[in-house]
Amino acid sequence: MGVSVSIERLRVWLLVGVGLLVMVIAAFLVYAHHRATRFIKDLPAKLGADIRQETNAFTWSQTVEGRTVFTLHAAKAVQRKDGTYTLHDVGIVVYGRKQDRADRIYGKEFELDQNTGVVRAVGEVHIDLQAPAAADAKGKMDYASGKDLHGAGWEESGAGGERLIHVKTSGLVYLQKLGVAATDQEVEFEFRGMTGHAVGAEYSSDTGVLVLQSAVKMNGLQQGRPVVLTASRAEMDRASLLVTMQNAKFVSVGEKGSTGQQTAQAQRAVAHMRNDGSMERLEGEGDVVLTGADGGRVTSQQGEIVLNASNQMQSARLWGGVRYGADDPLRQATGEATEGRGAFDKVGRLQQVVLTGPVHVKERVRASETEKDWSERELSAATVELTMVPEGKSKSRLQDANASGNARLKVLNAAVKGGSGPTRSEIAGDVLTAHFVEVDGAQKISEAHGRGRTELVRVSDKGAQSRSSGDSLDVRFNTATAAGQVQKDGKGGGVGQGGQQIATAVQQGHLVMVSTPARKAGDTSAPSEQRATAEKAVYDGGTDRVTLTGGVQVSDAGSVLWADKMMMEQQSGDGVAEGSVKASYVQPNSVAQGAASGSQDVAHVTGVRAEFKRAADTAIFYGEAGRAARLWQGGSQVEAPVLQFEQKERRLVARGAGQGAPMAVHAVFVNSGAGKVDSSNSAKAGGTSGGKIGVGKEVGRAQVVRVASRELIYSDEARKAEFSGGVLVETADSRMRGEQATVYLQPAQGAGGKTASGAKAAPVSGPGGVAGGMMGGSVERIVATGQIEIEQTGRRATGTQLVYTASDGMFVLTGTAAAPPKVVDDVRGTVTGASLRFHSGDESVVVSNDGSSGAGQRVRTETQVKK
Repeated sequence: MGVSVSIERLRVWLLVGVGLLVMVIAAFLVYAHHRATRFIKDLPAKLGADIRQETNAFTWSQTVEGRTVFTLHAAKAVQRKDGTYTLHDVGIVVYGRKQDRADRIYGKEFELDQNTGVVRAVGEVHIDLQAPAAADAKGKMDYASGKDLHGAGWEESGAGGERLIHVKTSGLVYLQKLGVAATDQEVEFEFRGMTGHAVGAEYSSDTGVLVLQSAVKMNGLQQGRPVVLTASRAEMDRASLLVTMQNAKFVSVGEKGSTGQQTAQAQRAVAHMRNDGSMERLEGEGDVVLTGADGGRVTSQQGEIVLNASNQMQSARLWGGVRYGADDPLRQATGEATEGRGAFDKVGRLQQVVLTGPVHVKERVRASETEKDWSERELSAATVELTMVPEGKSKSRLQDANASGNARLKVLNAAVKGGSGPTRSEIAGDVLTAHFVEVDGAQKISEAHGRGRTELVRVSDKGAQSRSSGDSLDVRFNTATAAGQVQKDGKGGGVGQGGQQIATAVQQGHLVMVSTPARKAGDTSAPSEQRATAEKAVYDGGTDRVTLTGGVQVSDAGSVLWADKMMMEQQSGDGVAEGSVKASYVQPNSVAQGAASGSQDVAHVTGVRAEFKRAADTAIFYGEAGRAARLWQGGSQVEAPVLQFEQKERRLVARGAGQGAPMAVHAVFVNSGAGKVDSSNSAKAGGTSGGKIGVGKEVGRAQVVRVASRELIYSDEARKAEFSGGVLVETADSRMRGEQATVYLQPAQGAGGKTASGAKAAPVSGPGGVAGGMMGGSVERIVATGQIEIEQTGRRATGTQLVYTASDGMFVLTGTAAAPPKVVDDVRGTVTGASLRFHSGDESVVVSNDGSSGAGQRVRTETQVKK
């Protein structure tokens, strides 16, 4: 089919139609023997047993109700004393009931032994069957007297001369008592330019069975083609109108300009005849073989052909292990089915073929003998139905195919220059239909449709694979490539002779797609697998891009992404997600640990759009006005117009869109806290080693740290988040501003709460090949630089650097010699020094000078006195 079977391969069934004509000839031959022997049997009674003399120019004709039944003419009849008769130059004509045909038996000499009931022909015997009837009485006499029936007067008379069958044999013997006529000599016959012969013949008038003993052969021209029919033995049962041949073989030379030949053969062939001598049905049993001019070969154990009254095929059937094969330098094909049926139009052109199975057909083609790579097409199904359309007077070509029952079509396109390897596509479904068009003499698939549970497989020349399933599938193939040319696609790939690329494919309903990226050179690890679900997928062969819509979900070993729409490129692995985008990532350190502890550390990202770059291992999530992209993990979160995740560097970049507005990035961290402030000692203001003002306060409770800035760069390796472009840090009771700030996070916790230090976790790819390394974990410390301003209830502080330690809630504020740090308390006044240490919500401030002696440093305390 065009799916690996072409009409040229099916045309071989038409060959048998010519073979049927040969069977008709055999039927007429039987009829001739029967008429001849029947007349010879009755001859003694007609002549009279008491004739004992020589008679010249003897003619006898019998008429019944005004019509001539037979006419006998002998130039001389001699009765011998021993009771035998010798007839010379005998011609016998038997007319049909409607006087529209005449059968003639004639020879030089016949001998009749009345005592033994044996009639013997001496020398050659000629039989003319279905001869045109003479127009008048004189013509009948001329006919019986041996006038030439092969002259122009008969052949061109238009009175049926084209139906004349001429038979010649010798040594014919009729045994009256047994009712058997036989000869062991060669039998020759002619019909419509066909000539044939056999060795040995036997006919029984009792059973009506004629047997051609051996070496049956017939050859000539049929529809301008040389044909040959051979059989080791032929038999006709006149009563049941059956013709049976052993080891029958029919050979027909191909059309003009063709060097191949077409054959049909079987161990046993049975022809069912009509009363008028035409073939009604032909059956073949045992090693039925049909071959075509193109070298195609079909075999089965049994076959049957039905013909109409015009000797045109109506139907054909092969069953019992039907197999097809073809092998030539540019094309190789195999096929198998349990049964094959064909239906034909009124003029014998194939209209429909039904193959039942399991059916499996495979075809390999290449552009030239120098090419080592082949393009392949392979079809398998429980049932395959082919519909043909007429092409010329005797041909048909494939137009449509319908495959059902776990139907699958595979197309392998050979590698071409500029490509890395072959490409492959597969379509499958409970029912597959395909439409074919002819391009440069080759049958090409134009479109295919799948219903039921369908599947689409695509493998790129680099090895990237996509396999999807759905309720329906509609595929259009590229048919523009001419034979021998190379078709280039937008990615530099292509197909050679016989190959076909998918132009577009649409799959809908409960879609599930699994994608595997191409393996990189030297990579021996198992390729990562990506799974997607949606309601609809549209594949564009020109861009090698698939677009998913309707509740899209894409997942792999460590991530899940949801979106309204997702576009993915098979070659590069890049993708774009749009509309209510959300992704969840399992952190690398928590994959194995989560299995042990029963929980996993999961990070979530949302946005309105996301881009994934597999080669760069990056993912970029975008927000929109009034709806920023957002990341959260546990109690930590980041919001920004743009969130960019970089797998190779294992870092996160959060920024505003374009130039962005100040403080476009917002982050929240959880400070779990640890320990309490020691308030047992106090220091006097101005002490050289430091001092404490106020009373200690518990700071071990969990706190939330909020950070706003223009840009954020987070490194998962260093476990730090760097904020720049102006920073605002807020806790429950403090507020700090600076130019830059770095938030250090505690190391990731392993199973049972132990720190997983020293072990580098394997990356886990998310949608588009991006890892899910995020910002989980508690705050360890914060370092802010620039113009530092701190606000707490009743207190303000300034400096150039601030270090905040989350474990004890301690702020360490420093400055420069020109601008030392300063704390202004609404109640206790102003404190300055080289370093100021205080807790959030605590009234005390510890003042320290640089160095152990504090030389060159002064501590200044301004105390306000209540009035």
